[in-house]
Amino acid sequence: MLHSARQGQKRGLQRGLIGLATTTLYAIFSHAAFAASILPDDPRLKPANVLTVDNGGFTQVFIDGYIHNPTVDTFRRSVIPRGQEFGIVYLNSAGGDLVAAQALGRAIRAKGYATQIGRLSSDGQTIRTGVCESACPIAFVGGKFRLLDSGTGKLAVHRFYLANQGKWASDSKLLFTAERDLSRYIDEMGISREFFDLIMRTPADRLIQIGKPAIYDWALASGTSITTWKTVSKGTLLGRTESSTGTLSISFSCEQGLLNMEVQANPWFPGIALLNYDQHSLSVDGTKFSIDEVQVSQDELTGNLSFRSVPSSLAVSALHGAKQVGYSWSFERSPGEYSRVLELPESNAQLNEIVSSCTTP
Repeated sequence: MLHSARQGQKRGLQRGLIGLATTTLYAIFSHAAFAASILPDDPRLKPANVLTVDNGGFTQVFIDGYIHNPTVDTFRRSVIPRGQEFGIVYLNSAGGDLVAAQALGRAIRAKGYATQIGRLSSDGQTIRTGVCESACPIAFVGGKFRLLDSGTGKLAVHRFYLANQGKWASDSKLLFTAERDLSRYIDEMGISREFFDLIMRTPADRLIQIGKPAIYDWALASGTSITTWKTVSKGTLLGRTESSTGTLSISFSCEQGLLNMEVQANPWFPGIALLNYDQHSLSVDGTKFSIDEVQVSQDELTGNLSFRSVPSSLAVSALHGAKQVGYSWSFERSPGEYSRVLELPESNAQLNEIVSSCTTP
C-alpha cells in the first residue's frame, strides 16, 4: 500500500527542487518554475558529508546531505580500500544527483555493505531517525542487505527533472537517457519494476512515501539475512546464512552411522575470538542442546575456523521436522554469547533423510 506525502505547494517545491539529477550541469526536472530557483550557492548543491567509523572489524559509514559526485568520490576513496568485509551505510539525505546516486549504490553493492536510513546524533553516541527521499532511495537499494523499519525512516520518491533547461531536443535526449539508465540500474539491483514505475508516474513537485507492503513486495528491503541450503555431495547437506555482520555455514553428513555436523564461522570481528568461548550449543527451533566435544581447525587460506562435532541423540531427534537450526558460542559461568540461526526449507526433506539414515550416539 502506497501513502502519498501531501504537502503545501511551497514545501513540495522546496523538497522537490534538487530531485533526481544528472551529473551534468543539468538536473532533471518537470516544471520550468524549478529552474529559476536553483542558484550556484543553493545548499542543495553542497555534497553530503561522509563519515567512516571502524568498530573492530565492522565499518559504519554515515552519509548526511545531498548526494553528488564528490560524495561518491569520498566513499570510494575512504571506504572501498578498507579491508573490512562487513559494514553498514546509514543514509540521511533529501535527494541529490540521479547518476551520482546510482554510482553510490553500485559502490555500496560492490563493497557488500548493508544500507539503512539513519543519522548520527550530535554527540556521536546514537543513531537517530533519518530521511531518504528523491535520489536517496536510488542509492539505498544498492545495499546488499537493505534494512528498514518504522523507527529508522521511510523511503519517498518522485519523478526526476532538469534543474536548468536548454534546448528542447537536447533536454528530451537527456531525459530519455536518464529514464533508460535508471530502469537498467533498478533491474541490476534486483528491485521490482513497480518501483521504477512509481518514480516515473509521481509528479516532480510531490513526494510519495512507499508503504511497508510494497517495500517488501518490491524487494526494496531485504531480510536481515540470506539463507541457502544445498546438497554438496552424497549424504551431505550444507546450509549457509549471510548477514551484514557475518556468515555462518552448517553442514550435516552421515559418517559411519553417526550424524556429523561441521560449522564454519566468519563473523565481523576476528574469528579467532570464538576460541575464547567455552560452551558450544546446537539450537533446534529455539531449544539449545549442549555439545560436549568439538574439534576445531583453521583454514590456512582464509583463516576461517571450523567446528566439527557429533550432536547428541536428543538433538538428532529434534532435527526431524525442524524449522530452524543454529549454533551458539557462550561462556559457562559468565554472560556473553555469539549465535546464528538458519531457517530450514519448509519440507526439510533433505535433512530428514540424512538424519533418518544415521544411528544416534
